[in-house]
Amino acid sequence: MQKFPPANLITSAGAPGALPERRSRLGLRGWSLLLLAAITVGLLPPPLALAEEPDPVPTTGVEAPQPTLSPTTPPAALVVTGLEPKTMINGTGGTLSVYGAGFTAGSAVRLIGYGLLATSYVNSTAVTAQVPAGVPTGVYDLQVGDGVQTAILSRALSVVAPTPTPKPSSPASPPPPGRPILTIRNYAVEPAQVRPGQEFVVTVEIYNNGSRAGENTLAVFPGDSFLPVGEPGHMIGQIHINHVAVVTQRMRAPSSLSGGVHQLMVNLGANDWEGNHYDYPQPVPVEVIGSGTSAPPTGKPRLVVERASTEPAVLGPGAPFTLTLHLANLGSRTAVDVFVAAALDDAILPAAGGGTVSIGRIGVEEAVTVTLPLLLGDIEAGGRQILPVALDYADASGGAYTDQQSVGVDVDTGLSQRPQLVIAEYITVPDFLTPGETFTLTMRVSNVGGGDAERLTIALGGDGGAHLEPFIPLRAGNVIFVPAVETGSLVEITRRLVVDGSADPKAYNLPIALAYDDPRGTRETDVQRLSLVVRRRPELQATFYREPEALTVGSPTALSLETLNVGVSAVNVVQVTASSPQMEVQAEGTPFVGPVEIGGSAPLDVTVTPREGGTAELVVTVTYRDDFNQLQALTRTLTVEVTTGPGSPVAPTQPGTPGQSPGDQNGATQWGTLARAIRGFLGFGS
Repeated sequence: MQKFPPANLITSAGAPGALPERRSRLGLRGWSLLLLAAITVGLLPPPLALAEEPDPVPTTGVEAPQPTLSPTTPPAALVVTGLEPKTMINGTGGTLSVYGAGFTAGSAVRLIGYGLLATSYVNSTAVTAQVPAGVPTGVYDLQVGDGVQTAILSRALSVVAPTPTPKPSSPASPPPPGRPILTIRNYAVEPAQVRPGQEFVVTVEIYNNGSRAGENTLAVFPGDSFLPVGEPGHMIGQIHINHVAVVTQRMRAPSSLSGGVHQLMVNLGANDWEGNHYDYPQPVPVEVIGSGTSAPPTGKPRLVVERASTEPAVLGPGAPFTLTLHLANLGSRTAVDVFVAAALDDAILPAAGGGTVSIGRIGVEEAVTVTLPLLLGDIEAGGRQILPVALDYADASGGAYTDQQSVGVDVDTGLSQRPQLVIAEYITVPDFLTPGETFTLTMRVSNVGGGDAERLTIALGGDGGAHLEPFIPLRAGNVIFVPAVETGSLVEITRRLVVDGSADPKAYNLPIALAYDDPRGTRETDVQRLSLVVRRRPELQATFYREPEALTVGSPTALSLETLNVGVSAVNVVQVTASSPQMEVQAEGTPFVGPVEIGGSAPLDVTVTPREGGTAELVVTVTYRDDFNQLQALTRTLTVEVTTGPGSPVAPTQPGTPGQSPGDQNGATQWGTLARAIRGFLGFGS
C-alpha cells in the first residue's frame, strides 16, 4: 500500500510525494514566504484569492515584499476596411469575413436594420460572422463593436433574391463557317512614276473575297518608305461578300528616297459578326524615278501635244476657228518660258494678235491647255489636213529647246456652199394623242448650212410613207413641198393627221425624209425621226347613285356618287374626290382605289352642306394611272339645286335627299353601298 507524504511537504516540482525521503525544515511560514516571493518576481501566477484580495501574512518582525503592478496598455483603434463576399443570397445565407484592425474576442458584427450576427474572433485583423437564411433583400451597413469602440462600413453587403434557374433551351445552331477575306483587287498610282520629294495619290479597290461580311473594316497607310499626307486611317465600315470599297490616300516620297520600286504597305483589318478580328496587310508597288541625292539635276524637259481639237470641228475656207492644244511635260526637268505658235503659211492666218501663246512654266508630269485663235484661208483640198505647231522653251539651267509637232484638222471645202437642214422643233396639238382623234403636227425646219436649200420635199413616214402608221394624213398626202430655205432661215410646216382607232398606247417613231438641192444642183437626202406618244384616254361618267331633288342652305345632306367606266378598257383609279365652290364637301368612308373594269364604277359617298342658294356645282375629280405609269386626272361636274328654305318634300324612298333625318340618310347610304356591292359581285358594276 502506497504511502502519501504529509501535506506540508512539497517537492522541487511543486507536487507532493515526489521525493518522500527529503523533508523540509523551513516550516509552514518559511514555505509561505518563499511562495510569495516567487509570485512577486513572476515565476508563478498568483492564486485567484491572492489576485483578488491577498490575505495578510503574519509577521515576525520581517515585512513581506509588495507586488509591483505593470502599467495598462490602451486598446488599439477599431477599424473596418472590407468584407467578403459583398453580395449574398437571402435564401441560403452564408459566412461573412470582415477585415480591419483592433478586433478583440468581444467584437460583435451587426447588420444595421437587421440585427447582430453570430461572430467568431480570428485575430485582431479579422472576424467571421454567420448570415442566416431569410435576411430581407437590400443593401446593409455593417457595424463592428466590442462594447467600447464601434466601426461602421457603409453599404457593405447586398442581400439579393435567388435567380430562377433558366429552363434548358434547345442547343443553338453552330455559327456559319468562314470569315471575311480582304484583298486589293486593283490599285492606281497618280502619277505612275514618282520623284523624290513629290506628292502622289494611291487609290486601292478593297474586295471582300471571303464567306462573311467584313465589319468595322479599316484601311491604314503606315507609309514605311513614304510619308502619308493627312489622316492615314480610313474607316470603311461594312463590306459585304463580293463587294468593293475604294479608298484614296495622298502620300509623299521623301527627298532622300532612292530610285526603284518601293512597296507601300496597306494594312487592312476587319471583324466578322461574332467579333473575331482579321488582319490582311497588302503591298502596293510604287515606282520612284530619279535620285534622292543633292547632285546637280540631269535630263531635260520634253513637251508633247497630247490632244488637239478645233471649234468648230469641221473647218471651212475663210472661216475663223479656235485651235485647242493639251501640252504635257514628259521630260525630267521643268520647262520654262514656253512659246506655242501655229506654223503659219498662206492656209492658216492669225485671227487675233500674232498667233503665239506664252506660258511661264510647265512642271514635270504637269499638263496645260492653250488656245490659239486662227483663220482658215483659201484652201482647195478638203478632208484631214496636217497643221504644224511650233514649240520653243528652256530649262532652269539656261538650256534652250525648239520642237515642231503636227496636229490634224478636218477641212470641208464645200461647206460654205452646201445647205444643211434639221428639224429644230416640232409640236402636236393637242399634246395628248389618243386613238381615233385628230391632231395637228407642226415642224420647224432650219437651214444651218452655208448654202440655200432648194426644192425641199418632206415625206412623212419616210419615202413612200411606208412607216406612217398608225398616223393617217387628212385632206392631203404625206409629202410636203417647200420651194426654198435660205441659209440661216427657218420654215414652219403644218399637217393635220388622225390616230388610227386601233392604235396601241405607246411611243411611235415617225421617220421624216428630207430631200433638197444645193446651189450646185446636187440632190441631198436625209432622214430624221420624230417621237409621238399615243395614250388611251379613259371614258368616265359621273352620276348620282340616287338623284337628289333639292338641297337646303346650311343643312348637311348625304349624297352617293358613281364614276362609271363607259370606255373600252379598264381604268386604274388612284383617287376619287369631290369639291364644290358653293358647298362644303366631306367624304364618307374610304374612297374607292383600284382598277375599274369596263362597265364598272367607282363609288363615292359624301356629305354636302350648301352655303348659298341656287344652282350648285359638284366637281368630281378622278385621278388614274395611264398606260405610261403616269398620273392623270379627269374632272366631271354635277349640278344640284339649293333652296334657302325647307323646300319641297322629298320622297322618303330616295336616300340622301332633304327632308330625311340623319338616321334615315345613314341607313339609305348603307343600303346604297350594299346594293352597289351586290351589283359588282354579279358583274354589273360596283
